Amino acid sequence: MRLPSYFLLALLACASPSAQPSSPCPCSKTRERTADRAELLRLHERQRAAHLQRRADWLVSEWADSLISVSRGRVSVGNAERGRAGFQEYLDASTFQAWDDIVPPRIRISPDGEMAYVIVEKRVHLTTEGADGAAEAERTRFAWLSVYEKQGGEWRLAAIASTERPDSL
Repeated sequence: MRLPSYFLLALLACASPSAQPSSPCPCSKTRERTADRAELLRLHERQRAAHLQRRADWLVSEWADSLISVSRGRVSVGNAERGRAGFQEYLDASTFQAWDDIVPPRIRISPDGEMAYVIVEKRVHLTTEGADGAAEAERTRFAWLSVYEKQGGEWRLAAIASTERPDSL
């Protein structure tokens, strides 16, 4: 059976890539998720470096315009400007011996790729100068949940909820 030439042309036109509806390749979504996960881990590592190098500016540089914090039975809302001053005072008064993950951070990214959370378990050992000038050791185990939003293509810390208890090690 011989097909008319106009039928063959129509068939070829429908089969051409430009005639097909575009759908994102599953590979690109996987690459985006891998890149997002890597960026969230980088931010997590930057927090550690900020503590050890006493850089409050690094800590607050990843904050959203406002940051909701849930800790010690209270909810507060802060911003980077006020947060930087408070963190710098804390960092200047502290010498860290450990600011280490107990387990790797657990990261979940929303299906639309616009929100994520990072769950952290951290051991923090530090010394501060007491009222009498003597060094005071603090050993604390923290667990927290950080909520990130993607704003302008960048992950920004929007909320954090934390708990703490003395560390036995």
